[in-house]
Amino acid sequence: MFKKLFRKKQRRLTKTEYYKKWDLFGLLEDLHAAEELLATKISGCSGSVDSVVKFREALIDEIDWLEFNNKTDLTQIFEWFLPNGVWDDFAGPEGLELGNRISERSTRWKQGQ
Repeated sequence: MFKKLFRKKQRRLTKTEYYKKWDLFGLLEDLHAAEELLATKISGCSGSVDSVVKFREALIDEIDWLEFNNKTDLTQIFEWFLPNGVWDDFAGPEGLELGNRISERSTRWKQGQ
């Protein structure tokens, strides 16, 4: 009973500390590179997204939420960048390495949640 009363409260991480812990700064850098790569694509198909333009717009929205609205839920990014996911459908072989980095970072975040 006394342990509950005198237990130290854990301090919450600041946004910067949280971003460093999960390497979200590196993730954001890679997401911007992914968006730039998608800007060079004019066609492609995926089962869950109608066009490369719509995928790029959705990716930009997710990046904006991460950067400007303190959103730390990476579930959508995690799903898009899974092997053989939407990213692979649109980016093809030239986006493989970038997609793998994004997938690894978002997987680490997902496993830590």
